[in-house]
Amino acid sequence: MRAAPIGWGVIGATAQVAQKAVLPAIVASPGARLVAVASERAADGGGARFGAARAYRAYAALLDDPEVEAVYVPLPNSLHREWVERAAAAGKHVLCEKPLAPTPADAEAMAAACAAAGVTLLEAYMTPFHPRAMAIETLVASGRLGALRFARAAFTGVLDRREDHRWRPEMGGGALLDVGIYCVAPLLAAAGRTPARVEAAAALAKSGVDASFSGWLDFGDGFTATIECSFEAPERQSLEIVGTEAALLVDRAHTPGPEDAAITLRHRDGRLEEIIAGAANPYRTMIEHFQSVVRGEAAPRRPCAASITLLTVLERLREAAGLAS
Repeated sequence: MRAAPIGWGVIGATAQVAQKAVLPAIVASPGARLVAVASERAADGGGARFGAARAYRAYAALLDDPEVEAVYVPLPNSLHREWVERAAAAGKHVLCEKPLAPTPADAEAMAAACAAAGVTLLEAYMTPFHPRAMAIETLVASGRLGALRFARAAFTGVLDRREDHRWRPEMGGGALLDVGIYCVAPLLAAAGRTPARVEAAAALAKSGVDASFSGWLDFGDGFTATIECSFEAPERQSLEIVGTEAALLVDRAHTPGPEDAAITLRHRDGRLEEIIAGAANPYRTMIEHFQSVVRGEAAPRRPCAASITLLTVLERLREAAGLAS
């Protein structure tokens, strides 16, 4: 027998990522039921067009709804810990938008609260749930690239909404915490370890957040990598991992859609090989994986420990750039 759909609630449902990606993924999943949305900015909670059964103005009221079993939290970074911990206290499973928290200490506290409450906590970082990302991890692990030597990840784009919370330091803003995650996470996956050394530099906005950030990571054993992330440079998304036998190149590497399936390998003899990895909506795959974890049908593909490790590396990069934590 098929399990009953999980009842979802979304706190801060007018968030752009909720409206454009996660709410549609919840509605599309046969294992999900959108019970409630909450927004302080919209009378309908931002969920009218998605068929939410109820809308709340108060986030706490959504957590009191007995039909809500799981909560998606796309609030600004500075609010993640408070509302994840409050959701855990209410007995709700939580899918929290990336980054899981502004600091590893906050993320550790959130994970501990959810563990104590016996609820699932996962980070809503969708890229690893795209078939191409899974194929990249498999390809690197297979040894076909040879010994890893270099990697470069870039994610830049213009954030021209000056009122956006990502420009505000008190709300956990900055390019590294936002788009930098997409750059660092695949490097950690490829290396299988954290870097031994890091160096970094940042260009600051008037508000004090990093508008652009670049970093260098030395993973040891001859493998080094660079990252570039920005809110003020033209749109670029790329990932390159270079080994002694082949180089892997991916365009639109960090926010892949259903049509983004190709990986290019440049072999040491110059031969180009295109690998088609398959395609899917990674947000729906993420939602369905989360539901399988909640039901006890699967282990987390990316547990909280991985999210905390990533935040630890980001904190080291910020310190190397001279930014206050």
